[in-house]
Amino acid sequence: MYETSSYPQTHFLGNQYRIAYCLPVFRPPNTTDTSVLLQNLVMEKLRSRGHILTLVAPKDLRDVICTTNPNDPMLVERTWSRTTWFNLTSKAAWRAQKWLGIPYLNVFSNLCLYDACMRCLPGHHIVQERIGLYKMGVAMACRRLHLPYIVFFDSDEILEHDLFGTPLEGVVRWRAAQAIRYNLKSSVRVICVSNSAKAHLISVWGVSEEKIAVFPNAVDVERFQPQPEFTSDIRARFGIDDNPLVVFVGSFFPYQDVKGLLEAFAALLVDYPQVRLLLVGEGEQYPEMVKYASSLGLDSSVKFTGFLAHAEIPSIMSAADIAVAPYARIEDNNFLGSSMKLVEYLASGTAVIASDNGQINDVIRDGVNGLLVPAGNVNALVSALVKLINNTQYRQELGKQARRDALREYSWNTYISRLEGLYASVLEEGYPYQSSTDGMGLK
Repeated sequence: MYETSSYPQTHFLGNQYRIAYCLPVFRPPNTTDTSVLLQNLVMEKLRSRGHILTLVAPKDLRDVICTTNPNDPMLVERTWSRTTWFNLTSKAAWRAQKWLGIPYLNVFSNLCLYDACMRCLPGHHIVQERIGLYKMGVAMACRRLHLPYIVFFDSDEILEHDLFGTPLEGVVRWRAAQAIRYNLKSSVRVICVSNSAKAHLISVWGVSEEKIAVFPNAVDVERFQPQPEFTSDIRARFGIDDNPLVVFVGSFFPYQDVKGLLEAFAALLVDYPQVRLLLVGEGEQYPEMVKYASSLGLDSSVKFTGFLAHAEIPSIMSAADIAVAPYARIEDNNFLGSSMKLVEYLASGTAVIASDNGQINDVIRDGVNGLLVPAGNVNALVSALVKLINNTQYRQELGKQARRDALREYSWNTYISRLEGLYASVLEEGYPYQSSTDGMGLK
């Protein structure tokens, strides 16, 4: 299971924190971006415990949103970064970069973010940021203001570019790495979602182990739970009837092996023609996968829903017999994440089949709360599906244990209590920064 940090679960009765929650880009509350959706859920749960949350996020390369109500986004009134001399300087620098063949390096957009944060961060007890590529403005402001700065590190975007064939190169790679190092060095704590990510932070980015807290993704165990009363309506909605139903929920991106899942399902149908597959979500490979399913002759057995609101997913999961989380084979098994859908699968009490990439092994215990198969191995996925289709009792036992694990390890109550404990420990230590300014943030 997960190696979790030792921060106590504290409820802070009567203790209200002002928390600035910073994201790489502003998205409206109804976003389809699951990484932003997760952060919005963290903010929602913190608000429900009485804390005051301010959302801070760039709207574009210049303007920054700062609001306590995401439904009413307000732009920060920047100061010196709106002046004529600043705009002229940034335009001149960009012309010079283009003439020299140097790509855009986000120096001036970071200065705009820094200016905005100097205006909206004072008065907060804690600043937490989900860092994004090239962004340093929040950390710069926290150093200047002597505010405790916490980094949420859910992935190494430089590594992701490498793994999926779009590597950052040259000065762009240098700039991205410089920003990550600056943010990590400026932080008082680094929150990551998995033990693999923790090991990566230590070995690649030189973060001290004492600074890192592992917080696996959480799930609303009240919304995601076995709800058999929805089964017949959901099955009727998608024309499933009483056939065994396999469900995939996720984004159609290269790291999720939807192609392999479709190939496995085509092989499964030879002996089990009554089984149905429902794929929920969308993404860059969605149109390609719809065409590929048709080419495999799966039109009558596989249904694609496209994007569905997150509120619809619990009832969909209640109708599923098996939930699948297939991932592509990754070099050195270097998967750093902790999929949000995995813990939702567990909480739903559904039998799970997942690829054995990286930290997934800490969420899914093979043969206990689900089944693990080698990533990218179509035959192994077919065998796991057959095993669960043929054994209803075993399938139900896996689902019951999955639900118990979700209640114990992955509830929002557990997550937020631990997060409050982390905040308390940070504030007890006092403000860490010795220097009041470091200019462009190039230290």
